Amino acid sequence: MLSVQTLPRRCAAWLLLAVALAVLPRPAVCAADWQVRISPDDALYPVLDLSQRPSGKPDAQRYGDGSGMLAIEITAAQDGERVDLRVTAPGLREAAHVQAVLPRAGEQYTLRPRLQWNRPALASLEKPQDVEAEFALRRGDAPAEHRRRRIRLHPLSEALYYVRDGKDHVDLGWIFAAYADPGSRVIDRILDEVAERHPFLPLTPGRRTPAQALASAYAIWEVLQLHGVRYADEDPGLARGPSVWSQHVRLHDAVWNERRANCIDGSLLLAAALERLGLRSVLLLVPRHALLAFYTGDSGDPVFVETTLLGARQLAVRPKPGFVGELSLIDSDALDSFSAALVAGKARYAREAAGFGQRKPDYQWIDLTTARSYGIIPLAAADASRPAAPR
Repeated sequence: MLSVQTLPRRCAAWLLLAVALAVLPRPAVCAADWQVRISPDDALYPVLDLSQRPSGKPDAQRYGDGSGMLAIEITAAQDGERVDLRVTAPGLREAAHVQAVLPRAGEQYTLRPRLQWNRPALASLEKPQDVEAEFALRRGDAPAEHRRRRIRLHPLSEALYYVRDGKDHVDLGWIFAAYADPGSRVIDRILDEVAERHPFLPLTPGRRTPAQALASAYAIWEVLQLHGVRYADEDPGLARGPSVWSQHVRLHDAVWNERRANCIDGSLLLAAALERLGLRSVLLLVPRHALLAFYTGDSGDPVFVETTLLGARQLAVRPKPGFVGELSLIDSDALDSFSAALVAGKARYAREAAGFGQRKPDYQWIDLTTARSYGIIPLAAADASRPAAPR
């Protein structure tokens, strides 16, 4: 099984190809010399493309820097055959394009165009849609041959995290790290408000005491609670097998604007803010639930946070934690809910800890620092202009 916890760094770029190889769909469009392959199961999950940079590594049998989710298998008709492939489909900003010169007649090659996704359009897609893709393949100087294929386009907010086909399976749990975007305009807004309430709290990457790290996490929690973000008691699971597992994830803008977050939404938003501050954070998936963990120093165990307590009120009174000395303004309700979240998070992890050694889809330990080192990049659902932060 391939996993973000065990995968060597140099292999990260091949994870998407592993999906294509593990679950080969039925070639609905096929000819003797070329055929379309879309994996898994004739479906496209944009997050798989947008979460990684192109590998840019040439290959003797493969052309193009696409992920391999969408590919053309083609047999060269002659030595040095020139081919030109263009793919158009809803959700793409422009046609996907790849050119190649196929060296040897009779040999099979793969064309993998990189899909140029329209990110704002994807962000507005709320559920999977059946769309039609058109493939135009030109060979030498001959006119292009056109073919059409019905595919299932999934929203950017749908995270495909596990694929199984018989004995073959691919663990894609790293995909959740892409939803934690430390450069998000929402994170800008949160940290601006933290700075207003706690002007002496360090808000840039650098060495911190454990008390400062805990105070920073609390200050982020406090801003979310004061903004009115509350836990949304809902099940984010979309597909639970037998071949595909996926979950719905709210993007940060949606959490801020809707003022609601389920366990995974809240954990990822907090993780993104902590990453911005240089604090190492981890997303933990357990059956039908998610937790946040973060480290307060270079050594020691992480602190676990039960984000379902975000916005909770009228909780049992607890002694003031030691980190309050790092803060300026303190909201008593937010402090109570954060303190309760630390206690509940530690207890929940203790109950679930044994599951992380069982290599099951529902147990994932996703360290954002490790995922970034593998080349997993944050999603950017908006265009480069990035309008002002929502209020």
